[in-house]
Amino acid sequence: MDMEVRTGYPLLASLTAHLPDDAPLTASESAFLLALQSSAHAIRRGHEIIAQGRNYNGVFVLLEGFGLRYKVLTDGRRQVFHVALPGDLVGYPACFFERALYSVTALTKVSACLVSFADMAELFRSFPRLAMALFRSSAGETAMYGEHLAGVGRRGAYDRVAHFVLEMATRLRAIGIGDGIEFGMPLTQEQIADVVGLSAPHVNRMLRRLREEGLIDMDGMQIKLRDREALAALADFDASYLIRREQTASTAGAIA
Repeated sequence: MDMEVRTGYPLLASLTAHLPDDAPLTASESAFLLALQSSAHAIRRGHEIIAQGRNYNGVFVLLEGFGLRYKVLTDGRRQVFHVALPGDLVGYPACFFERALYSVTALTKVSACLVSFADMAELFRSFPRLAMALFRSSAGETAMYGEHLAGVGRRGAYDRVAHFVLEMATRLRAIGIGDGIEFGMPLTQEQIADVVGLSAPHVNRMLRRLREEGLIDMDGMQIKLRDREALAALADFDASYLIRREQTASTAGAIA
């Protein structure tokens, strides 16, 4: 059943990952999520999921594909805040402001499910465990923002790129893409540059240096970590901000 949930019902899989391991979805929770997922729609590569400056009345759960959350300044420069992976919530906090503060663009072909305000109200009213799962999902993104701010503000270019490589390896492994050592990077070097706040040529030089020093191998955008421990020491990488706190049914009982 676990494999069926992961491959056939990505919305169930994404929220189940934020529920207690010893308390699976109930029949009514599953039915509610399946009804939401039935409204999922495809978004072509390069098209916007969320457009900066527009109004939204809900959030999206990314079911398949990759997205990029960013802000465009008036002079056209772009700062990327977050790489959205399958299972991530997008459109928050846009839905709580008059207009979206940032944009989210599909890096690949994307399947996304809209959770409207009406659906969210029903979620909090009738399915508090699912509402808590959404809350936990958004908390993970907030933790990543803190790490990225520390990286842009205090890390040098070399360790900043190394940190991002490790973060992507860890996040992709968590959703079943790669084994934490070898994986396909879903971003181009230009897009990585926008994430880490460097120029594309600078990112290219840092990746080449990581290869030359025997820390990674690269074939196109396929990356293999040759010495993860040394890479983590270089980048001051602590994966705890990417690892969810374990719950049990008893600790979650207060919201059941």
